[in-house]
Amino acid sequence: MATATAAQPTPVNTCDLRDWLKDVKKLEQLEQISGAHWDLEIGALTEIILERISTPPAVIFDNVPGFDPNRRVLVNMLETLERTALTLNLLIDALRARLRSMQPIKANVVSGGPVFENIERGDDVDLMKFPVPRWHAGDGGRYLGTAHLVVTRDPETGIENVGCYRVMLQEKDKVGLYISPGKHGKIHYEKAMKAGKPFPVAMAFGQHPLLYIAASQAVPFGVNEYDWAGGLIGQPIDVIEGPLTGLHFPASAEFVIEGEIIPGESMQEGPFGEWPGYYASTGPEPVLQVKIRLSAARRRSNRRFTACIAPACGPRPFGTAWSKPVCRTSKASTCRRRLSDL
Repeated sequence: MATATAAQPTPVNTCDLRDWLKDVKKLEQLEQISGAHWDLEIGALTEIILERISTPPAVIFDNVPGFDPNRRVLVNMLETLERTALTLNLLIDALRARLRSMQPIKANVVSGGPVFENIERGDDVDLMKFPVPRWHAGDGGRYLGTAHLVVTRDPETGIENVGCYRVMLQEKDKVGLYISPGKHGKIHYEKAMKAGKPFPVAMAFGQHPLLYIAASQAVPFGVNEYDWAGGLIGQPIDVIEGPLTGLHFPASAEFVIEGEIIPGESMQEGPFGEWPGYYASTGPEPVLQVKIRLSAARRRSNRRFTACIAPACGPRPFGTAWSKPVCRTSKASTCRRRLSDL
């Protein structure tokens, strides 16, 4: 598949999560819940909303007890056709035609961005400061990543991949990484382990949901997910080269961690309540030793997101809103029931 050049980039979709949230608020599909606990309450409320509201809103959980009130959790990004169309910068009827005709647009590598406003290294890195939820009673731990980006590189070809693989918080500077067999990131990892070399990994959290869609799709091998996302919206995605790994991540992400997996090092990971509705896989999995954390201070607002989570182990698996406009045209509806009705 050829890579096209963006002739006239449109400013409509800036691929910035905060701008996206402003637009979702205009749709009246954004709600806020304060004071929910990270241990099961956030997960339970997420599932109740998905089960009882026919057009479930995106929800921000803030003021999580015991944590900085400015660190928040966002759930249900893509559970309606309206939000999916907004994310793709397309009218619902145009989505299938765009998917058939689109060509990737090469990402724009920039020298700086908001994510570089705060930098922590070594012992200063402490992921325990974030309100990472335990989503379900049967989960093996607290999961920071289920709707994020995991960036890896093929150690033989140098080709990068952007995937969405589950990430479990292990220690203040360690996270467990589970990648299903056959995924591109797994192939990269296995090549590095076979060669006995450390495996560099970058993870981005709080990115625009368009990039989550790209990371979750079966993009053809060798096609970069940032380029695929750029082709979908008709403009290049701004990315930055990581100072530690050299891997590329979104310039507008809320925060990013970089580190490496050492051959032979593992910790117990899982199980986790996966989106089809069952608990899946537990055992020793690779551990990412986090060496640097980058985050956006954003002088306009210091409120940042810990995690953006797709519904897991619930009645509406991720992909419901994303697949409907691809398969058929559906008239957009309004959010008829609000959180106050529950």
